[in-house]
Amino acid sequence: MNTIVVWKEPQGTVVPKAADNASAIASVAKNLSTRDQKQIISAFQSESFEMMAGFVLNKALSQLKRALASLGMSFVGEMLGRADINEDSVPTVSISDYEAITLARELGVINSTDAKRLTQHLELLAHFDSLNTDDAESEEMAREEALSFLRTCVNAVLGREGNVAPAEFVTFRSQLESRTFKESDGELLTLQVAPYFFKKTTLSILIAGAKTKIGAQFEHLLGNIVVIVPVLWKGLRDSEKYALGQAYAEAVNAGAHPAVLALKKALSAVQGFDFVPESLRSQTFAAAASNVISVHTAMNNFYNEPAAIQALSRLGTTIPWPAFPICMSAVLAVKLGNQYGVSNAAQSTANDFLGRLTKNQWEYYLNECLPGDELVVQKLTWYKGPRRNWIEMLKDFQVPDIAAKSTQVTKLLVSSHKADESATEGAAKALLDSMHK
Repeated sequence: MNTIVVWKEPQGTVVPKAADNASAIASVAKNLSTRDQKQIISAFQSESFEMMAGFVLNKALSQLKRALASLGMSFVGEMLGRADINEDSVPTVSISDYEAITLARELGVINSTDAKRLTQHLELLAHFDSLNTDDAESEEMAREEALSFLRTCVNAVLGREGNVAPAEFVTFRSQLESRTFKESDGELLTLQVAPYFFKKTTLSILIAGAKTKIGAQFEHLLGNIVVIVPVLWKGLRDSEKYALGQAYAEAVNAGAHPAVLALKKALSAVQGFDFVPESLRSQTFAAAASNVISVHTAMNNFYNEPAAIQALSRLGTTIPWPAFPICMSAVLAVKLGNQYGVSNAAQSTANDFLGRLTKNQWEYYLNECLPGDELVVQKLTWYKGPRRNWIEMLKDFQVPDIAAKSTQVTKLLVSSHKADESATEGAAKALLDSMHK
């Protein structure tokens, strides 16, 4: 019986521990040309550390994006929830750096440790890039930082034979369009114990296919919606349940009767109509929040965040529930900032947003959203500044100190309300680790 084989992230390192100079590290970068290796070594020897770091990180991220694109750009768009990405999209342009790192880790293309380091390197480079001329003269990248950039990029991407998504995942994705599963099939039994991203992505494939496919592929996808949704439902977070409800609302509005029947049957089987929105207003909120996150994780974020979060704020004071998780993630990213500080000009808008939240909304975020909000939990795990901002925020906005549905979130809240930074870091790390299981 064929079953889904859950992929494992790459293990071990490529760069020898004894390699302590640019030449030794670059020499094992199999995916860099001899010319590129020479340029890296030359830049390092001339102490052009920021130039070298930017060059090698760009090479690594470009290769990572091409690896993701091997799955098909439409599929990448499905996994990222990006309706603007289609088969003709250029991966190096369409996929943001942060999206590439996060998606590659979730797919097992790179491991968790390398993903963390790449994210932090990305933030460090963005920090140096945003410095004005005077500050840039006094704040220079250190030799050790540049060497760390090179080591991480070679270990994660440039020194590997080939960073590709697992064949089992590609096969299962194809089968969703080529056969209709039965409840007793081994693939569905394995799906129930697979990592959450596998379940989330499977649902995204089914929803996207119901909108775009035709012929036999369309029929199989509709049949699999009816069979697979009940299998996944109890383990899905509200954000995914709302995505299914949103798909039903769109199908009704479009008069797509076959899709309506399949989605209605699936939602009826799980009593899921509470997640069907009354309007499609949530799409606008979700798109604006997604833009805030994109700006926050890109270059010149402190400069660009005010306009992005103001655009979100201008959409209205009442947030549709389907868009609430991503809106909170976006606002908290701005509020907490990163290891280099916050966008001061964006803080008043973020504070206005948080100040309007009701106790019910806070409880919903803490119970249903925070356990899956990797962007926010990463900040609390990795950086002192965002942790301190989080602790101050809980006090300023009278955030509840317990989460009835999550003992891990409750531990985080208790330590945060006590202003115990060490315990807060530990609780956040435990929560982040649980997301990757």
